[in-house]
Amino acid sequence: MNGHMSSYNDFLRYLTSKVTVDDRALNKDVWQALVRALGPWRERPLRVLEVGAGVGTMAQRLWRWRLHPHILYTGLDLHPQHITYGLQYLKTWARGQSVSTLTTSHGLSLSSPHQHMGITLLPADALAWVQHPEQQASWDLLIAHALLDLLDLSTALPLLLATLRPGGLGYFTLNFDGMTLFQPEIDEAFEAHLMALYHRSMDERQVGGKPAGESRTGRHLFHHLQAQGVQVLAMGASDWVVFPKNQTYPHDEAYFLHAIIHTIHQELTGHPQVDQTRLEAWVRTRHRQIETGQLVYIAHQLDYLVRK
Repeated sequence: MNGHMSSYNDFLRYLTSKVTVDDRALNKDVWQALVRALGPWRERPLRVLEVGAGVGTMAQRLWRWRLHPHILYTGLDLHPQHITYGLQYLKTWARGQSVSTLTTSHGLSLSSPHQHMGITLLPADALAWVQHPEQQASWDLLIAHALLDLLDLSTALPLLLATLRPGGLGYFTLNFDGMTLFQPEIDEAFEAHLMALYHRSMDERQVGGKPAGESRTGRHLFHHLQAQGVQVLAMGASDWVVFPKNQTYPHDEAYFLHAIIHTIHQELTGHPQVDQTRLEAWVRTRHRQIETGQLVYIAHQLDYLVRK
């Protein structure tokens, strides 16, 4: 087992392994509310900005789910390697879909008889980039996918919402809300203790000496948004639910599960309130359950659609 541990921290693979998990999780009522809200804008190109875009899997989803016939998408991510990988990932995917693809200076252009999408991926610190004067009140749709629970909402939200033009929409998805469950239960009290400490680590997380997210962003986001004067059009649960069928996981979801266990392991290794021998045994058991197709994983999250 230990020989595999180092391979579970491949973040690029993690981002692609969770595409199908996210597809299932995203709240379909909130998505449909977004589609309806964009109805009056279907005759002109839709300007979309995504912060924390990773490798562009949400851009891919906007195309697959046919959000709008003509999208001009810009995705920002802090890590240049995510951008480099993402461009190749999207090109490979597009070729497999028989989509007409043209490489551009910062991305690619996708075309089909009924859709067109220009994709630009940029390595940038999103919170700094959005403060440029030319980004103010200039975007139709702002997307933050599995991101806001990593940010200090009191400082980040005003900066992000300022990018939206009047009437613009915010689609904020997979905001973690403080519940992590594994089945079957093993050592229930100890696992509850581990999850409480794991969630507390999210509440105490700092980047550059400043708060960076919390474990109950999902429920708290509503009032943060109201405080910014935006209208919440829709909200709903978007839980991650991963389970085996015939003792196997679809697509690359087994890797996704291994990465989740690995992340918890890393966070709690050396923690003064954790019995490290019991932690190691718990980690080994959970990895083994994934390999034998026995583990069920659930994480509670919330999606929001807002109008500026």
